[in-house]
Amino acid sequence: MNSTDPTNAQFAAYRAMWTYFNTVLFGGALGDVILNFSRLARSLGFFAPERWRDVGDQVTHEISLNPAHLKRDNAKDAASTLVHEMAHLWRHGQPNPPRNGYHDRQWADKMESLGLMPSSTAAPGGARVGYRMSHYIIPGGEFERAFEQMPAECHLPWTCGIDDEARGDKKSKKAKKEAARKVKVKYSCPGCELNVWGRGGLRLRCEDCDEELVAADGAAVDECTAAPDRKAA
Repeated sequence: MNSTDPTNAQFAAYRAMWTYFNTVLFGGALGDVILNFSRLARSLGFFAPERWRDVGDQVTHEISLNPAHLKRDNAKDAASTLVHEMAHLWRHGQPNPPRNGYHDRQWADKMESLGLMPSSTAAPGGARVGYRMSHYIIPGGEFERAFEQMPAECHLPWTCGIDDEARGDKKSKKAKKEAARKVKVKYSCPGCELNVWGRGGLRLRCEDCDEELVAADGAAVDECTAAPDRKAA
């Protein structure tokens, strides 16, 4: 196996970081999952239960980080997003897990015990529970101490640091927004046959089923959202 291969190097570090936090913060209680990178709009990462199936019909979960938010100067935020999603995996294994996409009080309490404060605004004063949630790092908390002691081999060697300007992209923000509006996304209700098409990043609910509609490419996921106040990793 070529240690200089970028795929091998990135996923070896990703796996090492997962194992480290599982051991230090969760006591090794979390089962293995598929670790992935996915560019889901307006999301820093997500947990998708039972997303993968092998030839023997065994299923496993997925945890994914958005590579667009992996920046060289924000390694701590990226690591906190991973732990945020690991907390969803932990909650999924507890009795009476919440409906897909909902961040309940038991999850929020676990997050706080890990040194990550749940917040809908990614800042003090935000709601601790809800559908679209982020968090902020508690100074001196369990996560921050663990991150500061994390071995070098657990740090992701590759970051997505090439922005639009570096690529020579001269589009204005307005032009980008107009282009994004032209992309139609299918949203479906998990409880019935209701389908709606619209731009990406919409938050829609089915009143009959009391369920949040999910995008076709991101069904049944618990997201860590990119709030304006949080410096995205």
